[in-house]
Amino acid sequence: MHSSCPEHERPGATPRRRRLLLKAALAGALVPLGLNVWAGKPEIWTYPLPNDGDRSRYAFEFALLRAALEATATPVKPVQLSWSALTMPQSRARLEVAAGQLSVVHSFATPEVDALLQRVPFPLALGLHSQRVLLTRHELLPQLAVLRHREELKAFRFGVLNSWSDRQMLQERGFQVSITESFVGLFKMLALGRSDVIMCSVLHAAQVSAMLEDFPELSWEPRLLLEIQSEPWFYTARSPEGQARAHRLLRGLKALQRKGQLAQLHKQYFSDAMSLSQHRRRIDLN
Repeated sequence: MHSSCPEHERPGATPRRRRLLLKAALAGALVPLGLNVWAGKPEIWTYPLPNDGDRSRYAFEFALLRAALEATATPVKPVQLSWSALTMPQSRARLEVAAGQLSVVHSFATPEVDALLQRVPFPLALGLHSQRVLLTRHELLPQLAVLRHREELKAFRFGVLNSWSDRQMLQERGFQVSITESFVGLFKMLALGRSDVIMCSVLHAAQVSAMLEDFPELSWEPRLLLEIQSEPWFYTARSPEGQARAHRLLRGLKALQRKGQLAQLHKQYFSDAMSLSQHRRRIDLN
């Protein structure tokens, strides 16, 4: 028979365990995700595994999500966070969240995404994602080195994923784009001369650099920093359950900010990115 006793009052609990659980309850202690020692049933959260299966691509977002959930966990409401069983592109992940099959996804804001999902109104990258560097072929470096104005970039073809919000932005501003559905295909397309540059957030430059061993023709342009208004957000479903998840995430993110943990996470994951953006010639694409 189900007991209605609080965990710290249940028969069989040692006096020391009762004291510890009572102290944790009164203090609102943080609950490690997936630790099933509390009275409450864990709330299950799932996060989309990237299409290529490389979890490091979403390492910051996953760590931030985990920390935000931990910041709002209580003895009667623990959380269990895991990756989705299947890999998927962001476009499918958004649909899975809308259907209630996944709990949350990070995405850039577009009218379509905001109509489909509930945005958690807290910017994740604090403006760093708006700073972009260019990957190109060695032969194009001299041409890029003399650029000073936005209009001059229209002579170059930008390689983009079809699902990227950058694709629409670039097209609306009159830039040339070469579209692919594959992340690795971006680099193949650039190496083969079917595009001229890939615009990459300073946040992801280190991850991209790790892939360049297979593309010796490519290198980073060292002088330019493109700025474009772009910020990732967490999104949940628009259902009542999704609304509750969004509210919980917002509380957790604000708690991390107050306690300085958000700044610590940014420093942990993005210290190299912050250095990369310094001492470059800026071109505003907004």
